[in-house]
Amino acid sequence: MNRILFVAGAALIILAAQGCQGGASGIDAAALLEERCSECHKPEIPKNARKSRAEWEKTVARMIDKGAKLSPDEKRALVRYLSRVYKL
Repeated sequence: MNRILFVAGAALIILAAQGCQGGASGIDAAALLEERCSECHKPEIPKNARKSRAEWEKTVARMIDKGAKLSPDEKRALVRYLSRVYKL
């Protein structure tokens, strides 16, 4: 029984880690936040914000309009990550 609980717990940890990296897309959204967003401002700025998914969508679109380099897949992964980790 303990072995089953251990395996289940390990599986949950792995799945949670994948979710923080952008999920099935394989894009590390946390790394995108650190690498791309910090080109123009301190990483604390987005990390201190709390927004809904729609608000993060607007924010990321605005940053792309200002010159942030994100592919459509990277944008989706970043919005998904931000709305999950830095949500209202």
